[in-house]
Amino acid sequence: MPSDCGSYRKYALSLGELPVRHVAQAARPKNSPATELLTDAAAGVEMVPHQRAVRERLRALAADLVASWSAGAAPPSVKTAAGLRREAEKLVSRCQASPAFVGWTMVAVLSEFWRDRLAGTTPGRRLLLLPDCPRANSRGNPQTPAVCGPGCGIGTIWAAAHDNGWVVGTNREAVPAIGGLLTGQYQGVLGVAKLADLEKAFAMLPAFSLPVAAVPYCEATTPAARAAADTGSCGAALESAGIDADWILGLLGVAGGAAGPVADYLPLLREAADLFQPEAVCRLAAEHGLGTGFGTAVSRGRPDAGLETDSLQVTAEQAGTFLTSGGKFLRPFITLAAYDAVRGDLADSGSQAAAGVDRDAARAVAVAIEVFHKASLVHDDIEDDDSVRYGRPTVHAAVGVPAAINIGDYLVGAGYRLIAGIAGEPGLHRDLLAILADAHLRLAQGQGAELWWRDAGSGRLTAAESLAIYGLKTSPAFEAAVAMGIRLAGVQPAVAVAVDRYALHVGTGFQVLNDLKDWHGDLENDRRMAGDLLGGRPTVMWALALEHLPAAQRQQLEAIGRKAARPDSADSSQSDAVAEVRRLYHAAGVFERTAAIVAEQRAAAADALRNCRHPRLREVLEFLLDLAVPAEPPPAGG
Repeated sequence: MPSDCGSYRKYALSLGELPVRHVAQAARPKNSPATELLTDAAAGVEMVPHQRAVRERLRALAADLVASWSAGAAPPSVKTAAGLRREAEKLVSRCQASPAFVGWTMVAVLSEFWRDRLAGTTPGRRLLLLPDCPRANSRGNPQTPAVCGPGCGIGTIWAAAHDNGWVVGTNREAVPAIGGLLTGQYQGVLGVAKLADLEKAFAMLPAFSLPVAAVPYCEATTPAARAAADTGSCGAALESAGIDADWILGLLGVAGGAAGPVADYLPLLREAADLFQPEAVCRLAAEHGLGTGFGTAVSRGRPDAGLETDSLQVTAEQAGTFLTSGGKFLRPFITLAAYDAVRGDLADSGSQAAAGVDRDAARAVAVAIEVFHKASLVHDDIEDDDSVRYGRPTVHAAVGVPAAINIGDYLVGAGYRLIAGIAGEPGLHRDLLAILADAHLRLAQGQGAELWWRDAGSGRLTAAESLAIYGLKTSPAFEAAVAMGIRLAGVQPAVAVAVDRYALHVGTGFQVLNDLKDWHGDLENDRRMAGDLLGGRPTVMWALALEHLPAAQRQQLEAIGRKAARPDSADSSQSDAVAEVRRLYHAAGVFERTAAIVAEQRAAAADALRNCRHPRLREVLEFLLDLAVPAEPPPAGG
C-alpha cells in the first residue's frame, strides 16, 4: 500500500466500545482519526446494528465501496476521519439504517480495505484477538479466550484461525499485542473487541504501520440480549452481541467472508473452503488426472499462470487458478451437509444405506459441483460481458474470449473426471450423471431464454416468464448440490424430500431477492446501480413495472431502458435513467410486489420440506433456505 495510507492505520484499530462512551481527552492523541471516530458518537449510544440483516447489508456496501477504488488505493477524500465518516454516512443512508451505525460502518469499510493484505501475511506472523464467549461460565486465562464448551463458536473461530496460520490471543492482552505489531513480530492484526480492551494501546497508533481490521461487538445490555447470552445457544449469544462469525472467518481468509453458517455449521463450511486451498487442489488433480499443471500455478503463488510455462499446461493452470480465485464455496458445503445429514439420519434410525460412498468420495464430488459452477461463471461472464469477478478481471477480460471459452470447457471436463473417479456401484454413477446433465440442460435453457429476451429488442416479458427463467437459471445449481449429497449417502433424492420443488423456490426466491438488492446498493463486483437494467437483462421487476404502469409511463420506461443500455450511454445519463426508473417502479408498486414474491417463494420452499423423511436433512435445508432467502428481505422502496 502507498505510504500515504498511514492515516488509515491510526484508526483501523478503532474496534469500538459499543455502546461508545467519551474517553478522557487527555488520553487521546490530538486530531487522531481514531479519537475523532469515537468522540463523534454520542455517549451511551448503541453503535452495533442490532439486526444481523442490517449488519450484512452495511458490510456488503462497505465491500462494494472498497472494490470501487481503483488499483486498491483509497482516494484522498476518505483518508481523514471526516472523509471516511461522510462515506459511511452515505452507506448508512442507502441502507436506510440508523445514523447511530455510522461509526460501526466506518470500521467495516476499514476492515474490508485491509482484507486482502491480511490474507497475504505470513502464517505465524498474523494475530487474531478474540473475546470470551458470552456464554462462558468463567473467564479464560490472560493468554486465551474463554469458551462455553466443545461446540463454542469462539472456539471454532479459534480453531479455524489456528489452522490458517494465525496466532490467537485474547483482547484482554491488547497492549502487549500492539507492542508485538510495533516491533515487527506480527505483520497484521484482526481484533474482535470493545474499545475498553484496546484503549491503553491507542497512544501507540500514530506510529502504527501494519494492516489491521476489526469486528466491533457489544456486551449484552438489553433484556433479550442478556437472555440470549444466559440461556440461548452459543450462536444466538454471539449474534446478539454483534459477533458475526462468517465475517470473522472471511477476514481470516476462510470461506470468502460472505454471509454463511454459524455455530454447528462453521466447521463444515471451513472444510468446504479448505477443499479449494492450492495444496488440496493439486492433490486432487493428481489423484484424478485433471491434467498436468492443474492447480500448480496457485500453489506456487503465481497469478500469471500460463505466461511462462509449457503451452500444454496453460489451460490446466488457468483453470485451476480460477477455481481457487474466490467465491463462497456454498455449493460444496451444501453437498457435504446433505451427505452428512442423511448418513446421520440413517445411523439414528438403524438403517443401512445400500449404495453410499465414503466421505473422501463425497468430498471429491463436492469439489466437482464447484468446478461445474466455476465453468458456468466463465461462460456467463462472456455472455454478459462482465469485466470483474471476485474483485479481479474476469477470465475472458484477462486472457481473451477464445481462451476463456476453452478454460470453461476444460473445467466441465474436469468436473466429469472427478465424478468418474469415485468408487461406487454402477447405478451410482448413472444417477449422478443424470442429476448433473439435467441441471446443465436447464441452466443452458434459462441462460438462452435470458439472452433471447435481451437481444430480441421486441416483445414484452411477463413476470411469470421472468420467474420461469429464474427457475431455470438459478434453481438447478441448488438442486444438484442437494441431490448429489443425498444420493452419495445412499438414498434416492426424490424419496428423501421434494428436492426439485424445494430447489425451484429457493433458487427463484434467491434471484428475485438479488434483483431487489440491486436497488438497495447491494452491488456485485463492479456492476453499477441496477446493473441488470443497464445491461438490458430481463428481470421480474422490469416485467412487473410494465404490467402495472399506465400506457404512457410504460412507453417512457421502455424508452429509458433502450437508451440506458446503449454502449455509448454516458455515466451521467445512466444515473439519470436509474433515478427515473426508480420513480416509475415506485409508481407501479414494484418494490412491494417484488418483496411479496420473495416471501411467496420462501413459503413455497418451506412447504416443500413438509414431508421430508430425514430430520437432520430437513434442518440443513431449512438453514439453506434462511441463508439464500432470509425472512427479512431489504425494506421495500429502494
